[in-house]
Amino acid sequence: MKQLHTDSGAPFFLGEDLFNEMIAFCEKLGSKTVVICEEGVEKIGKKLGLDLLTFPGGEVSKTREMKALLEDELLTRNVGRDTVIVALGGGVTLDLVGFLASTYLRGVPLVLAPTTLLAIVDASLGNKTGVNTPQGKNLIGSFYSPKAIFADLNTLQTLPKKEWLNGLAEIWKAGLIADPALLKEEVHTAIEKAIRVKIKILAKDPTEQGMRRILNFGHTIGHAIEKVAEYTIAHGEAVALGTVVESYLSYKLGHLSKKEFGIIQKHYETAGFSLELPPNYRRKDLLAAMNLDKKKAGKDVRFVLIDKIGHAMPFDGAYCTAISSAAKKDMLDWMEAQYG
Repeated sequence: MKQLHTDSGAPFFLGEDLFNEMIAFCEKLGSKTVVICEEGVEKIGKKLGLDLLTFPGGEVSKTREMKALLEDELLTRNVGRDTVIVALGGGVTLDLVGFLASTYLRGVPLVLAPTTLLAIVDASLGNKTGVNTPQGKNLIGSFYSPKAIFADLNTLQTLPKKEWLNGLAEIWKAGLIADPALLKEEVHTAIEKAIRVKIKILAKDPTEQGMRRILNFGHTIGHAIEKVAEYTIAHGEAVALGTVVESYLSYKLGHLSKKEFGIIQKHYETAGFSLELPPNYRRKDLLAAMNLDKKKAGKDVRFVLIDKIGHAMPFDGAYCTAISSAAKKDMLDWMEAQYG
């Protein structure tokens, strides 16, 4: 077991067979522990021997309505402020349950137990919580620090290839913005390095005022594709496509060399990502979704760009930039021709 430290000081435990340690940790935090998980990991939840609350998995459950249903159930069970909430599952669970913990009785202790590669390297870090709305993804939420994160690598043993690709998209994104070695390493050995990349960035900008925005590389397009597809496309698949498209944008604007863009494109196209626009794709819908991107300033949608593999551009501390209408049109023309 390795113990890392997040930007908030919460310990991040990474290793195998960690759940006994997690239970002992929770017992020191409060007099009661409630595990909230999606139905797909209910078997893991039951093995913990703790109070359990489940909900249907998937982005469709990441809503204000589901949060209210879970809160009502906790109130019905007379769950008090001396209770520790454990979020057990993937990114949807960590975001949703983290938001719940931040507001339930004005905040109760939260412990994260990510069970997917994507959740381990991405959603478990950064103290972001939130839910989706009809207008867009993660538009309602809070910053809320967990007391600890327990990433038990045993939970990855039965992950389908699709879930490995979801996590791989975020590992490679970390490679493109900060550590090129991550694009060459085997996934299992890259996990800790990807976590360290994100922790280092978060420590410099915990509330996303500047440098933290580079973690959004590939997500301006990726999140918009998810919205257009009504969340029928996995987050990692959407981000993979968004990363290729935003790498193309970096190249066309003269920042990234043609050679390095070709390396990036080939890397993603040969890894097994579908890299396809959803059947219901319409450009006007994508543009509407992009207009809700959190990096937007005034009327300008801003993009994170790279000038080489392993380095995101600083843009005078904003770490993102607006682009011209012509550049946006060229980018979308290319995306539709390549992946439509």
